[in-house]
Amino acid sequence: MSLKYAILGLLDQEPHYGYEIKQKFEHMMGDLWPVSYGQLYPTLRKLAEDDLVTMKTVQGKKAVEKNVYSITGTGSSFFSSWLLNQKKKVQISIKDEFTLSLFFLDRMDKYEAQDMLRTKLQELHEKQRKYADEYKLYTDNTPRYKKALTRKMLLHLDAEQKWIEELLQAL
Repeated sequence: MSLKYAILGLLDQEPHYGYEIKQKFEHMMGDLWPVSYGQLYPTLRKLAEDDLVTMKTVQGKKAVEKNVYSITGTGSSFFSSWLLNQKKKVQISIKDEFTLSLFFLDRMDKYEAQDMLRTKLQELHEKQRKYADEYKLYTDNTPRYKKALTRKMLLHLDAEQKWIEELLQAL
């Protein structure tokens, strides 16, 4: 998923400085999609280079200058076009460190492999329990996107657990 669209969407609502963008994004997404300043500022620079956002330096509190980012007309049109695009990519990825380690499963002792898989399974159970507990607390006032994303995470975690259980049985 591209961070640039999230940034454009936030800036399409109102101008923000970098810290505000990060805070609003993390408030919106929770820990479903963390963002670092190492991702945020290069993305903002690229959006500015592409004339999708502008940056204005203003005097902040405590005599610190801040860069305020605003979406341009081109950026707003670009964001609207993306938002209405019916052909957005859905990322189904297995590019993670745990899955990579399974390429070398044959180099592990059977019991070490089982222990690694059981440890990962327990970690996933705990994560799923956390999201399930959070999901139960949602009310009618909880934004639809948050309900939908949390539900998607629960389904992904369920599938991952089933897959690991199959691997354990195969060993």
